[in-house]
Amino acid sequence: IGPNSVRNDDIITLYSGKTVEINNSDAEGRLVLGDAVAHVTKHCDDVGLVLDMATLTGAQLVSTGKMHAAILANTEELEQRAVKAGLASGDLCY
Repeated sequence: IGPNSVRNDDIITLYSGKTVEINNSDAEGRLVLGDAVAHVTKHCDDVGLVLDMATLTGAQLVSTGKMHAAILANTEELEQRAVKAGLASGDLCY
């Protein structure tokens, strides 16, 4: 706690240059993961796939329930690969 701490309604600039408004100060992990993905995609030329795995707890539980993990992909092919891997491993995703 101090004069530089982040508070709800603050607007911060991420590593990517995008700005976000803090609506929930318990979401710092998502901000760090966003910066990590931006860093990797900017500085690592030979990356074919970036996979960000995070627990979204309450939001995910409401969306997919207790038996499935949530997945968000930018292509249908990637989504199907994740669903197939989940079926094979027993870690179901939706």
